[in-house]
Amino acid sequence: MAALVPTLVVSRDAGAGQVKEKIFTVTPSSASDTVDLSGYFNALYAVNAYLTAGLDANLTYLIPSISTTTLTIAQVKANGSTAASDWASASITLIVEGTDAGI
Repeated sequence: MAALVPTLVVSRDAGAGQVKEKIFTVTPSSASDTVDLSGYFNALYAVNAYLTAGLDANLTYLIPSISTTTLTIAQVKANGSTAASDWASASITLIVEGTDAGI
């Protein structure tokens, strides 16, 4: 498991304490990576993660899960059950919704 550093691409902010949408990119490096978004949100509600580069039989599906402000991205091969094993040239885009309470 690796801790990935997100790069903020776009932020749609409505006001302090309101639900906001932010788009990030990350570079995956293991079959299960984490992304700490506590610098951007104090609560996460939804995430959409998709590959924007590096899709092949050894890195096909992304399975995101949320815990407070940490996002875990499990990555699997084309068979849908075996852990991914190839991250060459891979890139992931994250579309995240949450609140930030003025962060």
